[in-house]
Amino acid sequence: MLDDLVWLIEQAGLGTYGTDLFKGTKAAIPITGAGPFTTLIATGGASPEGTHNMTDLPAYVHPSAQIVVRAELYDVAEAHVKALYELLYPIRNRMVNGTWWRQVTYLQSEALDLGRDDNGRVRLAFNIDVVKRYSPATSGTI
Repeated sequence: MLDDLVWLIEQAGLGTYGTDLFKGTKAAIPITGAGPFTTLIATGGASPEGTHNMTDLPAYVHPSAQIVVRAELYDVAEAHVKALYELLYPIRNRMVNGTWWRQVTYLQSEALDLGRDDNGRVRLAFNIDVVKRYSPATSGTI
């Protein structure tokens, strides 16, 4: 799912993977720079769902993610969170990077303030749940 989120964010012009858009808690985020920098973190999700005709593999999976935005200024981080919210919230019944996504659900109405990072940048975050078709991944993740 994180690769799909990267694809969505890049398509919208809200980030470039490896420059200001990263995956995972071990990502090498630049030490300097005002940001915004976005990190996508897989958070496990809920159990998969089957259907009467999908018995070998799940029909849909329910992955989840935390999206963390870092920026020197609170207003910059907040504006980027809002742009990401407006990008992801309307996703319903559409293809995303070659996989059918049924829905994106936000777990909070407002961004979480995670305090400043080790480089003094503001960190704002929000969590999403996704319902999407199961797609066997070459990377070993759903």
